[in-house]
Amino acid sequence: MDTPVQLSRIEKAGEILFRLRDYTPVPIILLAILFAQPTLTSLFVGGFVALIGEFLRTYGVAYIGTISRTRSYSNGQLVQEGPFALLRNPLYFGNLVLSVGLALMCNVSWLPILVIVVFYAQYIPVVAWEERKLTHIFGDAYARYCATVPNRWFPSLQRIRAVSLYAAPQSWGPALKSEKRTLTSVVAYFTIMTCLFFVAQQGSAVLPLISKLTGN
Repeated sequence: MDTPVQLSRIEKAGEILFRLRDYTPVPIILLAILFAQPTLTSLFVGGFVALIGEFLRTYGVAYIGTISRTRSYSNGQLVQEGPFALLRNPLYFGNLVLSVGLALMCNVSWLPILVIVVFYAQYIPVVAWEERKLTHIFGDAYARYCATVPNRWFPSLQRIRAVSLYAAPQSWGPALKSEKRTLTSVVAYFTIMTCLFFVAQQGSAVLPLISKLTGN
């Protein structure tokens, strides 16, 4: 019987935030919609950045499989190949790039900054919790992996030179299926921003527009 892992406060917070990860973006999404003043340039640039982020996420899931929450293959081996050879949290890096891209679509100067601040406020505790869990599961193997791949948040340029970025995973199918909900959300968000583009042409963000419509 495994001994329960003793968690620090930040690790306990990370465990809670991990469970709430599907809901924590909601306030920022609402702010994005309320203040959005998208332009063709912001839609194109933000959409392009978001596509890069989603590709990075899908690439990571294609290596780790549909059990990406646990970071282990079904045979119990630690994932160290592909993007996991470049940084320890490629899916979270993809999340960051994707989120910044979505924020850029809005053409609101402070929103990408808020996204970055909220991202690290959430995922620093999450990663602390995950690293404690992985150390408990894999022990010395995970310690060696961390020594080989010290970068948590951004790919190491030195590792990029040493590791092929273009190594194809065994299958993209399960990853695409796993990412279906995220892809659907991104398409829906882009559609909303495109519609709001026509509102922005009138020189109004949604929040001032609501005030006009309600007579306040």
